[in-house]
Amino acid sequence: MKRIYAILLGSVMLSLSLPGLASMELNNVIFHFEPGGAAREDLEIFNPGDTPLYVEIEPKTVLSPGEVTENRAPIVNPKEAGLLVTPNRLVIPPGATKVVRMVRLGDALEERVYRVAAKPVIAGLEGETSGLKIMVGYEILAIVYPSDSKPVVEAKRVGQRLRLVNTGNTNVLLREGFQCAHPEQKEPDCEPLPGKRLYPGNSWEVELPYDQPVTFYQSVGTRHSIETYP
Repeated sequence: MKRIYAILLGSVMLSLSLPGLASMELNNVIFHFEPGGAAREDLEIFNPGDTPLYVEIEPKTVLSPGEVTENRAPIVNPKEAGLLVTPNRLVIPPGATKVVRMVRLGDALEERVYRVAAKPVIAGLEGETSGLKIMVGYEILAIVYPSDSKPVVEAKRVGQRLRLVNTGNTNVLLREGFQCAHPEQKEPDCEPLPGKRLYPGNSWEVELPYDQPVTFYQSVGTRHSIETYP
């Protein structure tokens, strides 16, 4: 009987230690190509196992990101897509690291979003004994920001419900939000709120526990700020 293989694909780093687990370690899972910044980023993949790791790289353009109509298109022509990802296959020896290079091709008039899957490839099926082998893959987010980035988030309150709309031309990550029951309260004693990445045109509503201002830590690429919405 041949082995049974299961492939897991995640967007965040996992730390698993299971028998039969073929894993990889990445230096990062989110890459920002900002105006005036580097046009090249390197994804480093480390093989912590004791056997060679075969990895397939699949870059895709994300269409209508954050919307119910979101879908992904494989990158066939890197020049048209605006992103070159190379190589598309890797063989990583035990204890070694190899690099996948991502290159922004030209400036972007509009924000471009990509997902790059790094998936282990099953090799050596013939002659395997019965058992289970888990293959852990990852999905990397890459964002190319427009040359004239203008992040704008507009807020509207209706009672204890807050509606946020991204009317700018670049994504905004809302994270570590909180709301206090009273103005004199400090953050550790306040109610935490969920976070959300809003791409241009996205909207999001969140139920609030109190009738007080709301504060979010916000990130636009590698720039961070604290914003309060009344």
